[in-house]
Amino acid sequence: MINILISQVDEHNESSILATKEFNPEMIYFIEDKLYQDKANTLKIYYEKNFKNVKLEIFDVEEGNKKALEKIIDNVKEKNIIVNLTGGKRINSLILLDLCIKEKLTAVYIDIKKQIMYEFKDNIAIYEKTFEDLEIDDIVKSSGGKIVEDSSELCNKKDLIYFAEQISNNLGLWHNYKQKLYESSIFEHDSNEPQRIYIHTQILENEEINLLDKILSKLKEMNEINYRKEKDKITVNFNNYYLKAFIFKSGTWLEIEINKLINSIEEVDEAKNGVMFLWNDENQAVRNELDVVAVKDSVPIFISCKDSDKYNEMALNELNVYAEKFGGENSYKILVATKEPIKSPVRTRAKEMGIHLIIFDGNEEKFIKEIKSIINN
Repeated sequence: MINILISQVDEHNESSILATKEFNPEMIYFIEDKLYQDKANTLKIYYEKNFKNVKLEIFDVEEGNKKALEKIIDNVKEKNIIVNLTGGKRINSLILLDLCIKEKLTAVYIDIKKQIMYEFKDNIAIYEKTFEDLEIDDIVKSSGGKIVEDSSELCNKKDLIYFAEQISNNLGLWHNYKQKLYESSIFEHDSNEPQRIYIHTQILENEEINLLDKILSKLKEMNEINYRKEKDKITVNFNNYYLKAFIFKSGTWLEIEINKLINSIEEVDEAKNGVMFLWNDENQAVRNELDVVAVKDSVPIFISCKDSDKYNEMALNELNVYAEKFGGENSYKILVATKEPIKSPVRTRAKEMGIHLIIFDGNEEKFIKEIKSIINN
């Protein structure tokens, strides 16, 4: 039985949570620097909810304060303790390691990404570990955030999966005509009836009208819509709450397709789509959204989807900020687009930021192979 686990509060505290799950201590001592006071409070709330049998104490220690660290160790060195060196201030970790060596105490360092635990005692022992997986919600909460909603239920709609696959299999056709969907002179949305649109066909080419007729017939056959033709105007009523948004919200099909493919990868433990989250409880107004968030062996995967070539450094920066906030340096950052960026420096900048840029051309096997090469590297 481990009496006490000593760990440092950091920007990202997955290693402390995993160590707590691994060693099941009676008590955990958190060493925090003033810089991470908010994180310590967040961790306290998280532990009270998720580790009700573990007592928790927080010690304020300035960076490099050897005497304060010595005092903590001296008070508990006769007990069965483990010191977690992962995270926190590097100088404090080195001081703690030195104290562990002098007092013949056990210290560990956890490499979450490689699933390895280093144990420092009489010698250095290296263990391959299968840690208990953290869910997306755990990772976000431990970083001081909160998921307020997600659109994952849409990814289970068989009709939307079918439509996403059809677009994926006909990308050339989709890119030729998708811009028409956003032209109000063609597709008019009824402000009084949210599930109704009017399609004005007088400015469409014959080829476009023929394609439109095929799509409408298929949707009616699937009982997704009802429609009525009147000269150059078609009135369309949607039979569910989600298809209209799927069609007219840019990139939704790509999110659903990518979520499906991510979920099909056995190494991935969980994936969510359209994740809306808050930075912290104090600023409820600032909401942020990520297209696809997944997790593999407690390491988060953040994916931004762009169904175009009009993405730039701003899109990269946004993805980078979210990933750093909730996943830190361990996280995987991936931008999936259906076209190469207009500006060639974007790819170079993505590489510099550690963001993997994948061009999805509809080939599912190729995409899965690319994802696996990233998350298994």
